[in-house]
Amino acid sequence: MHYNISIIIVNYNGLKYIDQLFQSFKSLQAEHFNYEIIFVDNHSSDDSITYLKENYAQDCLKIVESDKNLGFAGGNNLGVQHASGDYIVFLNNDTKVDPEWLSNLYTCMMDEKAGIVTSKLLFFYDFVKIGVHTNDKLIIDNEVIINSKTYKLDPKFCKNMLVYEDHSVCFGHSYFYLPLLDGIDSHDILIKKKDPETHGSLFMDNGSEYEPGKAIHLSSSEAAHSSIKLIQNVGSGIDQGFNGYDIGFCEEDKGQYEQIREVETTCGAAMMMKKDDFISAGMFDELFFMYYEDTDLAFRIKKMGKRLIYCPSAVVRHIHTGSSKEWSPFFIFHVYRNRMLFILKNFSKSIFIKEYIRFIASVLKSAVSKEQQEVKKAKWDSLRSLRQNITRYKKMASKGRA
Repeated sequence: MHYNISIIIVNYNGLKYIDQLFQSFKSLQAEHFNYEIIFVDNHSSDDSITYLKENYAQDCLKIVESDKNLGFAGGNNLGVQHASGDYIVFLNNDTKVDPEWLSNLYTCMMDEKAGIVTSKLLFFYDFVKIGVHTNDKLIIDNEVIINSKTYKLDPKFCKNMLVYEDHSVCFGHSYFYLPLLDGIDSHDILIKKKDPETHGSLFMDNGSEYEPGKAIHLSSSEAAHSSIKLIQNVGSGIDQGFNGYDIGFCEEDKGQYEQIREVETTCGAAMMMKKDDFISAGMFDELFFMYYEDTDLAFRIKKMGKRLIYCPSAVVRHIHTGSSKEWSPFFIFHVYRNRMLFILKNFSKSIFIKEYIRFIASVLKSAVSKEQQEVKKAKWDSLRSLRQNITRYKKMASKGRA
């Protein structure tokens, strides 16, 4: 059967995400087109495939099993080889989609100059905002109890405060966001003081004030009224240091990004493009494995004269770094190395040499720092791998394939 759209999902030990994603597919509105789901499994060991077959088998679902972990780049390339759709969508496995997500993405894709259309990515959970009152400082425990579940404060959701391994130092202008782990059901939240010699109180936007160590109770209506959506990505950019970044990252969603617009680059977590364009651009570069492969592809699409478009009505909830822990050695290795590979492929030789010298200096500085040994090793390994791949790209360029 021919499909208009092929949704490609790459999975690696993502059993825990299957229900949330495939349940959201049941509400997808697809009146004017049809779609297939291509689920590529990167040699998982957690029974993802067995569970998927037993619970979500359907005619439009194709399961492709790889005999090794091909990464995000290789896994998606494999999925495209099995895709029959004229349009392909790359969708992370740690997501859930709004009912109108696919139809709105498809509508934006009808722009004849569109090369890639990217979704509006929100963090998976809604949040509540907790402020701090203190005349000096308040030191709190990083382990917060939310409906009997232990949640560790995430530095990216903490503002104007010092976040350490087991505690955080809050000041009079500090605030942080806590996820509503059970949706808009009632929530009991316990934030404990770490240092009894420090003093202060916690408050919410509704004016309620709480002492650390005493439970904050939110009824379902209070949770719904206080809930805040946080943005993960509304398009991507490249800063002056050639680092990729998420536009709108961790901003409260107040309708400030509701216009369709062109963006500098795109996030591969939820984006659509023509299959022919993807193949013509050379597909994802599998040397990247994961991270920056989407940015590299977006730059090649732009060189084809195509536009990168952000579609605000195509909304996806995303857990973010669900397949790899943020700032783990694995994450550091690939982000450090792939940033340099991206510069090598897409910018001038002089820019690459300048950044390469800076990169070497940063790795050497790390070697004599107090960073954890595994972090130092990840940076050294990224430098070694980069040097090997520079040679590979030179050989590819000489054959016209880089």
